[in-house]
Amino acid sequence: MTDASLDIIIAKFSGVAGALLSLNFVKGTWPERLTMGFGGAIISLYATSYVASKTGLPDGFAGFLVGMFGMAITAKLWEAIQATPIREIWTSTVAGISKRIGG
Repeated sequence: MTDASLDIIIAKFSGVAGALLSLNFVKGTWPERLTMGFGGAIISLYATSYVASKTGLPDGFAGFLVGMFGMAITAKLWEAIQATPIREIWTSTVAGISKRIGG
């Protein structure tokens, strides 16, 4: 294993570590928290390189921060999904389509 590939592995692992650290600050059931942790790790996986290049931070530290804040973003997204009145939206959508079709 070369030093470059080891640096990449460390940078990716630091994003997972940041997401797991954030689990202590999020409320919810264990499956919800693990899903949010997974979401933070995925955000870190894809956004670390961009954040590191724009801020000049080392990849490992940028990965940790993006994983930690990605977990917070995922938690808020989960709250928004739970607060969405799906039944009312679906009912009004179907009623609107029926009205336009003429049914």
